[in-house]
Amino acid sequence: MKPKPFVSTVGEISADLTPDIPGLEPAISHWTEGACSAEEWFREANAGWGTAGFAVRRGDDTSGFVLYAPARLLPRAGAYPVGPLDEDGVLLACVTGDARTRRRLLVRMLRDLKQRGVARVEAVASDREASHHAPTPFLLESGWKPVRRAWYRGRPYTLARTDLGSAVEVGELARGLLGRVKLPHLKAPKPAPGILVSTLPGFARQLVSTLRLRLRFQHVPYGDLSARRFAPFSKSSLAVARHTIRAAARGGSGRARTGRS
Repeated sequence: MKPKPFVSTVGEISADLTPDIPGLEPAISHWTEGACSAEEWFREANAGWGTAGFAVRRGDDTSGFVLYAPARLLPRAGAYPVGPLDEDGVLLACVTGDARTRRRLLVRMLRDLKQRGVARVEAVASDREASHHAPTPFLLESGWKPVRRAWYRGRPYTLARTDLGSAVEVGELARGLLGRVKLPHLKAPKPAPGILVSTLPGFARQLVSTLRLRLRFQHVPYGDLSARRFAPFSKSSLAVARHTIRAAARGGSGRARTGRS
């Protein structure tokens, strides 16, 4: 049995992959008004226009997908009284998953469309998060602009829009989206009592090595820590070193003195 990958990945939706993505078939049926299956639609869209969706998957499990294309490939879009839609733009039909997954998919879609020279993306978003739509609050929080609102079959919808005017604008929008993804805060464990004792030899060697570089007199034997040839500055530094080492060995945090040890 093949182990499940630890990290989920974002991949392009191909026609062959459509049966393995839950919720994709009814979404395609909605936006094409039942004209074709998801497999047929993706085969035609990918061949005639290009990438039309991405999915976040971990092994065989899918946590969300995004569906987008020119409005001519999504005939249901013309039924919503929020138009007219931009003929040269692309329509975001729907995006699914939790908030983090949706933002991840939105960033991937914007990057793909920018690379393909698309200047504007629109969405018939649902104000009440109806199935097969992008939620209006999610898009507005992500920097999209509301254009028009209208009711369709007893539910409110908003035409939302984002312009991909420059790579800088896309980068700012993407950073804004990813900035809203909350990552877990990892707390460093507190050191156990006496932990300095176990690291004392290395600490002492590093301290003595540092002091050696700060000697005023040259050619002093490395092991001659009590030699009178040390300058006064060096004697003071050595006193601090001895006190610090003794405090570390006791596990205490006594304040180092700068006088005689």
